[in-house]
Amino acid sequence: MYRIGICDDDNALCAGLEQQICQIAEELEVETETEVWYSGESIQSDLHKGVQLDLLFLDIELAQKNGIEVGKFIRNDMEDIQTHIVYISSKQNYAMQLFQVQPLDFLIKPILEKQLREVMVRSIRQKRKKVFYFEYRKGSAYFRVPFSEIYYFTSMDKKIMIVGKGGQETFYGKLKETAKQLPGHFVMIHQSYIVNQDFISEYSYETVKMTDGEELNISKPYRKEVRSKIKQYRKERMDASI
Repeated sequence: MYRIGICDDDNALCAGLEQQICQIAEELEVETETEVWYSGESIQSDLHKGVQLDLLFLDIELAQKNGIEVGKFIRNDMEDIQTHIVYISSKQNYAMQLFQVQPLDFLIKPILEKQLREVMVRSIRQKRKKVFYFEYRKGSAYFRVPFSEIYYFTSMDKKIMIVGKGGQETFYGKLKETAKQLPGHFVMIHQSYIVNQDFISEYSYETVKMTDGEELNISKPYRKEVRSKIKQYRKERMDASI
């Protein structure tokens, strides 16, 4: 799911932009979810509550809290460098003010469909190259957890539990399908466990001990492969630090 936000106090522009985004997404065969805000205060409030976006079209000339302030809130207060921000404006003289926010692009109103398509394609390509989070679905809602905060996954019946820095979260799924969505430093040690090697504090031929103190069994069919992967990953990290 590719999440797109629009923040502009012009209702007609938001409606037109949302319609264009849906059309382009359909042509690109990308599943999107678009949300609209009409003020800087409202989007800041929702971002603070946990709303996450892949791409945000942000008007600069918003009343009260303007787009530049919202951009700085995203980068500095939320410490979010992953959301692509595309500024939109009827003026061109903002280059120096936008530098600190590191926007993906800057589009002048009225926005041409060709420009919108180019920005969306570029954003999607960049996001696909480097994914920082695991996304899962509960009911009709989608949730994301940064890979850097996940200790391990464990399956129970038809449910999967994510154990990490933020506690535990569960969703319905299959562990082997989940494994396909994970980067290489996650390793399956058991038909019921996938662990993040960054949080392994100790390991033996039969078990791994996680940094939270949890000790997990490595099942016999996985032992040789797991040991090899852990050794290789630790060697690569050692080489990278030299």
